[in-house]
Amino acid sequence: MAIRSDGDSVYESSEPDFEEKKEKLESEIRAQLEKDPTVLSFTGRHFGADEVAILTGFPDLKTVTKLDLSDNQIALEEMKSIFEAKDLTQLLDLNLSVNFITSEAVAEIAESDSVLMKNLKALSLDDNRLKDAAGVAIAGSKNFSQLEWLNLSYNEIGPETARALGKSQTLSQLTFLNLERNYVGEEGGGALFEEGGLPALEALNLSGNRLGDEGVIAFAKSKIPSGLKTLWLTNNAIDEEGAKALGESENLKSLETLYIGRNYFKDVGAKILYEHKSLPKLEKLLLREDMGEDAGYVNYSRPELLRPGYEEVPGG
Repeated sequence: MAIRSDGDSVYESSEPDFEEKKEKLESEIRAQLEKDPTVLSFTGRHFGADEVAILTGFPDLKTVTKLDLSDNQIALEEMKSIFEAKDLTQLLDLNLSVNFITSEAVAEIAESDSVLMKNLKALSLDDNRLKDAAGVAIAGSKNFSQLEWLNLSYNEIGPETARALGKSQTLSQLTFLNLERNYVGEEGGGALFEEGGLPALEALNLSGNRLGDEGVIAFAKSKIPSGLKTLWLTNNAIDEEGAKALGESENLKSLETLYIGRNYFKDVGAKILYEHKSLPKLEKLLLREDMGEDAGYVNYSRPELLRPGYEEVPGG
């Protein structure tokens, strides 16, 4: 334990010193790698500068392809250590959700020539209070050009990010994008695909983004990727006109699943979506919170109806 002094008093701190941290953490790293040499997980551990330095300095990480460091105290310097680590160049999946990462930190990584982690396929940065500067930086960065899965939910991202994604030349392999609980808004609804960006996208979560009818109408008219199969529009203040625009859109032909509960529209919009004549491949429509008398409406708010293997009531 470290020895600290306070005035005339000298006492033994309960905080371990660096060498003690190193011994303990390296032992845990070895144990995890012995169990699965491809995965390391240290979620909710208050990791900061010392722990990240120990982790990235560990001599045998070349088998690790998935690293979960969510819910810690990682900021810019720690983030740089991770992305510049020589033994993490093979990493495919990185979770940095719920940390102290700022937009400035993301932008610096996005623009850095020192980044060695060039093969990343999945990146989670949710709940870091990121703003548009972060989203714009990711959309234009060659350092993230291999991404297939990106989670930016629960941040403060708005229409500028949507616009940057809509014209991105580097995220051509992205198949999954989560922007839940941000501020894309009416302005960003149509901007996301206005210039043919994200051509490989198959799943998009825009729940809780204040799209409103105007944003959803613009979205329905935009150049939506032809392979989009799953769409979340839950809780977006969508009324009858927005629901009608989706149900009659000519740009959602590949859509198989639509989550659109907790919105304002009622019978007219619900009927158009339920009949989904312009959505030929739609198989699952999560439309209402209460089942009521209508067995055909799948209730997204009841988890038991969404368990693996769940089948809709015949006729739905």
